Amino acid sequence: MLRAGALTMDVAPALGGRIASLTSVVKGGGRIDWLVPMSEACLREGFDGQVWPKAGCYPLLPFSNRIRDGRFQWGGREIGLAPHPGQPHAMHGLAHARAWEVEQLNASSIVLGLRYVPEPGNWPWPFTAMQTLTLNPDGLEAVMTLRNEGDSDMPAGGGFHPYIPRGRGMHVQFDAATMWPVDAGEVAIRREPITMREDFHRARALPDDALSVYYSEWKQRAVVSCADGATLTLSADDPLDHFILHAPAGQPYVCLEPVSHVADAVNLAGQGWGGTGLRVLAPGKTMRLRMLFQVAAVG
Repeated sequence: MLRAGALTMDVAPALGGRIASLTSVVKGGGRIDWLVPMSEACLREGFDGQVWPKAGCYPLLPFSNRIRDGRFQWGGREIGLAPHPGQPHAMHGLAHARAWEVEQLNASSIVLGLRYVPEPGNWPWPFTAMQTLTLNPDGLEAVMTLRNEGDSDMPAGGGFHPYIPRGRGMHVQFDAATMWPVDAGEVAIRREPITMREDFHRARALPDDALSVYYSEWKQRAVVSCADGATLTLSADDPLDHFILHAPAGQPYVCLEPVSHVADAVNLAGQGWGGTGLRVLAPGKTMRLRMLFQVAAVG
């Protein structure tokens, strides 16, 4: 367990390099969970890397969200990826379903590493990734890097997938200019301005019915305020200029995901859509992704 002031964090390197919990201890012995904590059973026994618990925060690499039917054209060839169980699409990359190695560890920070070697029927480019997770008394800095270890250009992207507890009286605020509506398989199909239903530029409660939206041109800052006055501010640097709000109905969590591209960016860009966030990573080059959590407890 890592510590900084009243803030503690558990990390599960072998379980997809996940942050398992992020908690503040408050006066009187109480606690605030800033992320939905993974259960002791999951931490002890593990789980199928493709059927994960809705908890903690995991890395999205080397792409975020879905790639339609697990297929895209690149460099004059068709790339085929393994579909996510129960659907035809590839989803969330590879890093969350693999064990990471601990490279460095001290009282308040940890560095994790992952080396991926291409597998038949999956991502054909080798890559290495690093996560540096650093606690301070006011929050968390999470930095990921992705390096193309292959000998040809690869499409590249990623982000962070936190599960934030959804409590009564919770409000969310962030500013974004555009959105990408989806089809029945939750794959983006076009780009258009947001409407009132998707607009959170003023703090408001989440609707009772399900709401999942892919945003572009967000201001890279989101604030979650709780009924007791506690707040969590999530911010990100370029290239995390896309954002996902995933708030399923009747669930005790909401996902606020800073990412570098929209779902299926590689195919949408191939169709001529601009603003997808698709990046090209040349051999030997590295992409850096940075997210900050700033927390303010009450009590």
